[in-house]
Amino acid sequence: MGNSELSKFGKPQIALSVKYSSETIKAWVGESQWRALRADFARFKENGRACWGSGSFWVLAIFRFQTIAERSEKLWLWLPARILLTVLKKLLTVFTHISIGVGAQIGPGLLLPDTGPLRIHRTAKIGADCVLQGTVTIGAGGDGNDGATIGDHVTIGCHSSVIGRVAIGDNGYIAPCSLVLSDIPAGAAAIGVPARLIPMKRPAGSRASELPILAEPARPSYMAVKAVALTAAQPFGVLGEAPKHSS
Repeated sequence: MGNSELSKFGKPQIALSVKYSSETIKAWVGESQWRALRADFARFKENGRACWGSGSFWVLAIFRFQTIAERSEKLWLWLPARILLTVLKKLLTVFTHISIGVGAQIGPGLLLPDTGPLRIHRTAKIGADCVLQGTVTIGAGGDGNDGATIGDHVTIGCHSSVIGRVAIGDNGYIAPCSLVLSDIPAGAAAIGVPARLIPMKRPAGSRASELPILAEPARPSYMAVKAVALTAAQPFGVLGEAPKHSS
């Protein structure tokens, strides 16, 4: 990446402050967890969150540092830091009810706007510029490659769960109170238990943090509802009275 692109985000110094761009942040970060942390900080700040006073940001920061330690070739040098990070993670989990498993692959610019409970399993893969609202579960135990794969620019509403080895495509939207058990294609929205696809459109230039426009479901007419009610009431006579039987 050229110097002109780097200048959009500031020089790669110790400072966390960068200019956040949902379209270019993934390429700028690459595999660097430090830059991913800077992107997370910028995303929180852009959305009006008090990063230093946000428990969810600190949980995410601890996860980034744990990932750096786990990927280090000289693990023994990181041993004191790994112990300290583990203790801090336990304490933050108690207070925030947010748990991110070490080993999860999380892209830059993740926004956690609410506190927990929130759980991300260590086998989960989450893309860049995503939003996970409160009371969300990504994975529910198990080992191996049975974790969910979530693309870029995905929003998952509160009280939702993504269970099993499923994939959610880029720019997807999971409505609140949904249970995802099967794949969701890119650019699609899903709602319900289990989640089913519903029509959705995003305005041009919209981002994952901006709610899509969901198509309003068709409502039955008054006459259709009345006909169903009368049919159901027939075995019971008029006004719910038991039918009279001739002797």
